[in-house]
Amino acid sequence: LADKYWHVGDVYKLIQNNLRTHITTPKTEGDDVRSACEKVFTKFPRVCRVQMHGYGMWTPQASYDYNLLHIVKPALNGYKPYFSLSNVYDGFDLLPYKQAIPDGEIDVHAIAIATTTPPPDLDHSWIEEDENDNNNSNEPQTGATRRMLRESSEKAFRAVAVATDKLSFTNMERVENDDRTLQRKLQGSGTASSIVPGRGWETHAWSPVKGFCDGSAQSECKRTADEKCLLYGANDNHMDLHGNSLSGWLVFTVPKVREGIILARMEWWCGSETANSLTKDWKEVDDGKTMDTTPWNGTSSRNRNLEVTPWNASYSRYRDLKMTPEQKVPSDFEMDYAINGEIKTMNREEWMKYTQEYSKNCAVWPLLNDESMAQKDWEGEPVEVAIRFRSQKMPKQTYCISHIYYA
Repeated sequence: LADKYWHVGDVYKLIQNNLRTHITTPKTEGDDVRSACEKVFTKFPRVCRVQMHGYGMWTPQASYDYNLLHIVKPALNGYKPYFSLSNVYDGFDLLPYKQAIPDGEIDVHAIAIATTTPPPDLDHSWIEEDENDNNNSNEPQTGATRRMLRESSEKAFRAVAVATDKLSFTNMERVENDDRTLQRKLQGSGTASSIVPGRGWETHAWSPVKGFCDGSAQSECKRTADEKCLLYGANDNHMDLHGNSLSGWLVFTVPKVREGIILARMEWWCGSETANSLTKDWKEVDDGKTMDTTPWNGTSSRNRNLEVTPWNASYSRYRDLKMTPEQKVPSDFEMDYAINGEIKTMNREEWMKYTQEYSKNCAVWPLLNDESMAQKDWEGEPVEVAIRFRSQKMPKQTYCISHIYYA
């Protein structure tokens, strides 16, 4: 039924708008009537009443369009964080010979993958083959049926791949157009001249490998040369971007902020003073080359020889259960963050307040909480966000950013 015929449609919109902009349930002297969500998110309970969106780097991930790397801006020399490892091969895995479907049996797997969303364009018509066509005139009917099913499923996969590529291109084109508009706005404001994307941020993970990891049987994950079983294809991977006081600004554009909420999931415990391979020999921010526009060459001998240190290379160091914030977060620690060029600073005391985990392994820091944006009748606008860490005592201590949530 079309929305215009739904008789309570306007009422629903009114209820949603009131919930989004007006309704709050503060804790009073009497009974605590707050929702379970509001009791957890006491610092910014509005997240419980709006539709949240996000970009992240953990896998499995339903759509690669929402990977955090997609919205990160490159440094002036063209560098931006990237996946340092690649699969040794791509494409669907072939089943081991022992798992081959015996002749005359039903291929359940082929049926399943041929009927996924979006539905494949199956041709249900039966075409009799010519007697001399590939000498298959004596082929049993079951063999012909299986061949038709296989061809149909392959056709469906090709159609899905094309549709996915078009969707990715459309989404990225929209973000890039919004980003160019925002950049012109910032350059004209005169407030963002000191915010230049840094060149010291890099990907950080158990295994920083690029792959198609959506949790399905068609995933292409962890096929690196050091894997003992390439068919295993584990989807679980905690990736993030890590940087330190020498890494400079991490700058990204959140494409459509309507409710005035932007949160960042970060980790204070994830790194060390030797974890970032880019900054290991640096003495100053961006190695003193923030404004250098000499094109970055990812295939140069220097960049090829950078040591990539996945978490499992020295797992005990990252899983030190006795580590404390005093060991990882120095007393002079500060985090600068900027919204559309307006820079604010959290000192160590304020920053540490947000290390409390709202759920297992999930602590978030508020970068924007502007209720006035939620009161507008609009579709939202792109917002440029920048983050950097500062410390003189431990300039190479890394911290990780894995997700950006917004509404």
